[in-house]
Amino acid sequence: MSGMNRSEHRIPKLRSRGRANRRRLLDEAERLIAASNGDSIRFSDVFESAGVSRGSAYRIYIGMDDLMQDLASEWISNFVDYLADMRPDTPPDTWQALSDRIMERGAEYWDRTSNTLRVMPRVRSNLPASYRQSLIELSHCLAEHFERYFVMPEVENWTGKLNFYVQVADLTFSDSVRVSNRVTRERLLQAQELGRTYLAFHLPESVPIRRL
Repeated sequence: MSGMNRSEHRIPKLRSRGRANRRRLLDEAERLIAASNGDSIRFSDVFESAGVSRGSAYRIYIGMDDLMQDLASEWISNFVDYLADMRPDTPPDTWQALSDRIMERGAEYWDRTSNTLRVMPRVRSNLPASYRQSLIELSHCLAEHFERYFVMPEVENWTGKLNFYVQVADLTFSDSVRVSNRVTRERLLQAQELGRTYLAFHLPESVPIRRL
């Protein structure tokens, strides 16, 4: 279990009741933190408010940091699923158009999960392996979208470059949510332009369309 927190080890093995308790703990932590105005929230505040016994709560999480890191990992994993389901009505005819659609899809998800995003800054920097793995899966998901529609050239460390592409969107959207409580149209356009500009460093202006 080196490098793995307790929730990463136990959550896949939780029985039905344990999974229900985990959901209650995550939802209640999110609600309490969003209403706290920056005040500290204790793990006991969460499990007592959620109606989960102390013993059951500690069988799932070591404490508050463990819970928060699970919340962050879940958000990324759900984001991967949301992007994976993206199927434009009209296939993009340029990689630039695909990039814009990915950014738009990302903005939609950020708006749908804005409450979760407001509590995410509470997550410490020592993120668990599950979170890092989710980010890797997100980069691979994006790579699959590009491969689905285009005959992609060889790009060294392409998924790593897509990871930075994700960070471009993350910084732009997070600032918009912080200031405006949503991803504004202006910030979406900025993210789309930044995404295209960054990818243009690594991709030719035109890439052959893959025949579907």
